[in-house]
Amino acid sequence: MISLERANELQAEWIKELRAQMRVWRQPVLVASVIVMILLAAVVQATWSAWFLLAAGRGFVPETLYPVWGFVVTLGTVFGQAVGWAGGSLVVFYLMTLVGFPASWPTARIAMSLVYLSLAAVPLSAYHFLYGGWLEDMPRVGFEEWLKANQPDAYRLLIYAHPVVDRLVLPLAIIFLTILWKYGDKLDRHPIYHEVLALSLLGTSFAVALSLAMHSILVHIRM
Repeated sequence: MISLERANELQAEWIKELRAQMRVWRQPVLVASVIVMILLAAVVQATWSAWFLLAAGRGFVPETLYPVWGFVVTLGTVFGQAVGWAGGSLVVFYLMTLVGFPASWPTARIAMSLVYLSLAAVPLSAYHFLYGGWLEDMPRVGFEEWLKANQPDAYRLLIYAHPVVDRLVLPLAIIFLTILWKYGDKLDRHPIYHEVLALSLLGTSFAVALSLAMHSILVHIRM
């Protein structure tokens, strides 16, 4: 354990370093954010009627705006997870130094990796805990045929896109963790790594948020 005085000194150092890192990461995060927004907008546009089943904003917005509100909610989930990762990494790093870990880059990488791995595991596990029973009880026979005949957009989103989105998390995780651990000490010399990290992080958040939206559509169909 370290003293309170040392903890305060570390806190001041981290605040200074955080401000410097925010300047470095501003452009990569902005570029990655725009890419994710365009990608999500394309998905919603291509599967427009499916988002009426989600009925996001029911009681607050007109029915005609359900897909738009679904886009807003899903995008908010994307950025919420990314912000949660950044804040969670800082908290875990701080706690690790309090119990004796050095305030070093390897410690920071451990903290960022742990929080990143929980990025997908925690929300999806919580969702399956809350709604998994309902989804398991859904009748399977004829379900795809019903979707294809009555909700073609939902059919494309839930039957074709859903497995792809779920599998997308693994390669994104490999890219993120590889860059972080193999090239993390070269970030300052190679700005392209900042962009790759930002894209893989927001890409993971995008995949998880879209998967949650798809599961929510299934729950609404079940209801």
